Parts: sequence; C-alpha cells; structure tokens
Amino acid sequence: MILFHNGIIHTIDRACPQAEALRVRRDGKIAALGSYEALRGDGVLEVDLGGRTLMPGFNDAHVHVPWLGDLLTRLVNVTAERGPDLVTLVQRFRERAEQEAPGTWIQGGNYNENFLAEGRHPTRADLDAASDRHPLVVVHTSWHAAVANSLALEWAGITRDTADPFGGHIGRDENGEPNGYLAETAMLQVLQHIPQPTAAQRRASIRACHEHQLSLGITSATDPNAEPVDVAAYRELDAAGQLAVRMNLLVARRSGDQDLPLPERHLSDFLRMDAVKFFADGGLTSATAAISQPYKETATQGLLIYEDEELADRMWEAHAAGFQMATHANGDVALKQVLDIYEALDRRLHQPGLMHRIEHLALPTPEQVAQVARLGVGVAMQAVFLPAMGATYRRYLPDEFIPRAYPAREVLDAGIPFALSTDAPVVPDDNPLIGLKAAVDRLDHRGEALGPAQAITREEAIYAYTMGGAILSGDAGNRGSLTPGKWADVIVLSGDPLTTPTADLLSLRVEETYVAGERVFRAED
Repeated sequence: MILFHNGIIHTIDRACPQAEALRVRRDGKIAALGSYEALRGDGVLEVDLGGRTLMPGFNDAHVHVPWLGDLLTRLVNVTAERGPDLVTLVQRFRERAEQEAPGTWIQGGNYNENFLAEGRHPTRADLDAASDRHPLVVVHTSWHAAVANSLALEWAGITRDTADPFGGHIGRDENGEPNGYLAETAMLQVLQHIPQPTAAQRRASIRACHEHQLSLGITSATDPNAEPVDVAAYRELDAAGQLAVRMNLLVARRSGDQDLPLPERHLSDFLRMDAVKFFADGGLTSATAAISQPYKETATQGLLIYEDEELADRMWEAHAAGFQMATHANGDVALKQVLDIYEALDRRLHQPGLMHRIEHLALPTPEQVAQVARLGVGVAMQAVFLPAMGATYRRYLPDEFIPRAYPAREVLDAGIPFALSTDAPVVPDDNPLIGLKAAVDRLDHRGEALGPAQAITREEAIYAYTMGGAILSGDAGNRGSLTPGKWADVIVLSGDPLTTPTADLLSLRVEETYVAGERVFRAED
C-alpha cells in the first residue's frame, strides 16, 4: 500500500475537494482519504509530497495517439519549430529521401502555412525539389489537408481533368494544373496509396506516444479515429498488458473511401471500445469547416463530408445498435446537419443512457448550444487551439465568428458534459497545462485575447481535463477524481495549479506520474 501525504491534495471530487493524505490499495485503487495519522500504518510505503500537489492524472479526451507516435518515431516532422520555412521543410524531406530507395513513399506532417516564413502552403514544385524519384506527401497541421509532389499525384491518378470529389478540393495553379494542395476527401486519393504501417510499427508508435503522455501527466486518453490497424494494435497491446495509458477508442466508420463495419465491443482495465467516429466537415485552420459565411482570402464556405441522407443512414446503424457516436463537427452548417440527425434518431429510437458526442463544437450558434444541451450530447473541445492556431483563425475566419470560437463558457453554463483535449498532433505541444491556461485566459500566440467572454475558471478547466474526459467516455465510476474505489492514476505537480498565477501556469511541471499506484514516470532532477 502507498500513502501520499505532506502536500496539497486536490481530489476533483466535489463531495470532498481536498484531503490531508491519500492511501492506495494493493490492487492499485484508492483506499481512503483522510488525516495522515488515521491512514498511516505498518506495511505502508509513504510518499512525502514535500509541499507539492497531488491530483488525478490528466485525461486527454481527443488525441490521435498513433499519429502522434508516428511523428515521434517514423514520419518527417515539420512543425514550426522543426520546419520554420519552406527551405528547411524541403531539406528535411530531401534528407529522408536520401535514406530510402527510389519509389518509397515518404510522408511527413504538421506544417502550418501561417508559421512558415513564406506565409503560404508548399506546392508540388517545392516537394519536387526534395525528390522526383519518391512519392512525397506532407500533411497540414489540421490533418484536413495535404500537399503531394508530382510523382505522388501521378501515382494517385490526379490530373487537370480530375474533378473535385464530394467533400474535397484539389488545388490548382493559374493554368488549371493540380498544384499539389489537396483538402479533405481529395487528400484521401493520395493517402490511400501509402502502404499501411506494419503491426510492429503501429504498436511502437502507440508505446512511444504513451511514454510521452506519461511525462505530461496524461494517464487516460481518447483516440478519436481508430482505424482497423490501430484497433488491432491496441487489442494486441492490451492482451499483452503493455498499454501504459488507459484508452477509449472512437472507432472509425470510414477509412479512405471505404465504409467500415461496426466494431466488436471491448472493455478492460486499459481499453474501452464501444463508440464510433464520423466526420461531418473539415477544419478551421484549413478553411474547410462548413460555415454559413465565406472565409477571408478563400471566399469559400468549407465542405460537408456527407450528404444529409447518407450520414443519417450510417448514424442510424450505430445508434440503433447502441454505440456511442462521436462526430467531428466544427462549423455552424455542419453542426446543424449533425444535431438535426441526432435529434431525429433519438425521436425514432430513444436509447436511455446513451450519450453521443460532438468533437470540437468550434462555431455553434446559441441555438445550437441549446440543442446540444436539450439532447444530452457531450462535447470534447480544444481551448489549446487558441494559442496554437489563433493566427490562422484571425487570418481566415469572418470577424464576427472569432468571438464565438470554442465557446467553453456558454457550453458549461448550459450544463453540457464537457471535456478539454488537445487533438494532438494537430497542435505542436500537447502539454495539458497549455490547454488549462488557454481555457482560463483565452490568449492567442501573440498574447491577445480571442473570445475572452468564453473564458472559464481554473476549477472548471481542471475538472474538464480530468473528470470531463471520464464522463464522456463512460468511465466516471473508475477515474477522473481521487475517490475511494477509483484507480489511483495520480500525478505530482511542482506547484498548485489553482493558486499559481495564470501567467505562470506553464512554469509548473509534472514531477511524477502513477498509474494504478505504480510510479511510471519521474522527472529528472
């Protein structure tokens, strides 16, 4: 048994918000909270917090674990820090191409045109300078667009005569030739030709991501679009007792242009699989989220991925079978489509206790927020997008939409189940403390407030990053707060996130992480 004491203990349990000491049972669950004298005893290993803060581990309610792991292990990583300009971006691809046999696909990710020195997307010509003997593709930080070189376009059969697919867009130069830029379903025409990672590569990516997450105090997470190769890897790791972070999977219903069957349900201490994922529109940073007014610069209004009837038919199959549905929906046009379908399905067959989700809810109208509340739908939101992508929002969003972006205050006031998350690797840094700070101060990368009326309190933000994710995944009974009977998934912070000045929150660090009472990470001194 373990006894934590001599520090600040935030339980996130509103019935007992703080305690002097916490004891863990031999089975890795919380035994009791109370005074040090009452809980100490023979055979108990004491952990002296030394004034530090103990709280539940963070729950990242929307993070693409395999993608993030891929960037940590095998893909060309061209975030703003690693690829600040097109010259460097191209050089990184050239270096990888020199290591691979001609004809080998080379994939990279996470460029953001707003943080490139040139202020524009790469083109096929840029990537051709890296290699004309390897098919190359670099995915935008939003993962809603990509750029391919000429060989990749050729292998995908994309020419000047190729029409835009439904829900997608092929960028073209002044002569009508594809310029390499592919948005939404159009990029799938290239990505589907890239060989799937091997089972060993996928398992390695998941393990690498989990090691990274534990260093940030993340002990639970939701993977919001697990494809068959991912599901198989998770199941194998779970069977071998090698999952380090407790995972909830939103299983993909579509891979490329192929529909996928409903998954087999699965539930263990480390893996939950009883939910499915749909995409309704694109992303704000790629100007492909479906909105009711034109974007600046592009003069477009985004893309819907499905026709109404097609999406409703696919959702009915999942809803009728009792699967939780989670739908990526950013813009107000997409949200109308999804919420109206959710409501129609509920009228057709009410499923007591089945809480569907909206992923992002970036630009809802007040009426749509009220509809979410009325339907009992949960929301996974990303305040961390504000510092990471504020420049993009100011560049592309209609001005009147900016104060409405990610309306956390309005959502909480409506009583909607709400979780904070990162959508990593869409953001370059998935440290939960960045998301907490952003939810509280709403500052963009320049330190300017973006929608300050939508700020929430620290207590609300911490709850959303712990209990919020547990509620959305159906795990409120076993994690998210320091409550007797729940897993002792806890973290030790260098300071108190409730009292540290907001501007200094990022100075805090996770010093120790425990899963089921076992220390799995310790920061170097």
